[in-house]
Amino acid sequence: MCNLFDSIERTYLEAAKHNENTYDYYNISARTDITKVRDALEGWFSRYPKEEKKELKSRFKKDFDSEFYELFLYELFSKLGYKIIIHPDLCSSPKKPDFLIFKDDLEIYVEAKVVKNKTKEQEAFERKINEFYDNLNKLNSENFLLHIQSFNILTQKQPSTKGIITHIEKELKKINPDILSDEIDKEGVDKLPVIEYNNGDIHIIIKPIPVIPSARKEKKRPIGMYPIETFWGGGEESLKDSIEKKAKRYGKLDKPFIVCMNSLDIMTSGKIDVDNAIWGSLAWSWSTNPDDRDEKWIRQIDGVFLDKKGARLKNLTGVFVSKICPHNIPVANYWFYEHPFSENKMDFNEIGLKFNYVEKGHIIDNTGDDLDAILEISKDWLT
Repeated sequence: MCNLFDSIERTYLEAAKHNENTYDYYNISARTDITKVRDALEGWFSRYPKEEKKELKSRFKKDFDSEFYELFLYELFSKLGYKIIIHPDLCSSPKKPDFLIFKDDLEIYVEAKVVKNKTKEQEAFERKINEFYDNLNKLNSENFLLHIQSFNILTQKQPSTKGIITHIEKELKKINPDILSDEIDKEGVDKLPVIEYNNGDIHIIIKPIPVIPSARKEKKRPIGMYPIETFWGGGEESLKDSIEKKAKRYGKLDKPFIVCMNSLDIMTSGKIDVDNAIWGSLAWSWSTNPDDRDEKWIRQIDGVFLDKKGARLKNLTGVFVSKICPHNIPVANYWFYEHPFSENKMDFNEIGLKFNYVEKGHIIDNTGDDLDAILEISKDWLT
């Protein structure tokens, strides 16, 4: 019998390291929330075709996010009553989509893709930062949590933590946590001291936050807060590019075709960005006539399905977009769009998912929010 995770005794209760292999962490963690997620994934895996399990498990170890999404989609469509063929043959291409799902007279090709909007260079740079954070978390800081206010890498080198750990530990010894706590109570967080370090390769600014006395001897990771990154939008183009690449991958098809995108891009905030990618970006329409009251937001003709040259990607039948990860499975939202100009049409009412569509020139918005009911997982499953 092939299981997704090993049958072992687990005692590891710490949080995952920044650069830790996701599968390895889920395999060894004894934390309650991870155990519940692991049990759910193991249940999904048990219903996956026996002859495909070995390969899927192997891929899980190398690319957890992509294989989690494929397993999620397999479970989702199975719960909706579909039979599923994995990697079906095509008449038009030697390439194979992820699934052919079928129920009654409805047959649909399904392709899955995880969207992260990161180049290989960006991923390498992120691993470099994560390694730095993992090493910094080894310093001795029992009286304080560290708020990293800013962190900049100034050269191409992998930043060393040897010098900075010595510097921070030395500076922390100069601070009395009890006195600092009293000062904060009286005057606010502006009294937090600043520890700054610059060796030409890195520049980092840290504020130590005193820990309550009862928690000072507990084993903990010293970094309590990381530099804040704020994004509003910006992920539409990567989502559109990913949809287009998948839509063109197999050429003309003889059955309806759905592309499923799991957007893990932090620059894609949610429904607004996804709608902009699918239907076209929003622009404010206004008149120079002061008596004209018809000022409003209108869609530009630059979406996935339609641009200024006309209807696009007509072999596509629909696009399913989600922002799902192992910890938000029952509460994750999804957005499902019917292509109004598809050459491979189908009745979306038969699919079993809420969907958005165009009717008489108007967008009808039906956002899906019922994965908990479909997957039979309570929304408070991790509490």
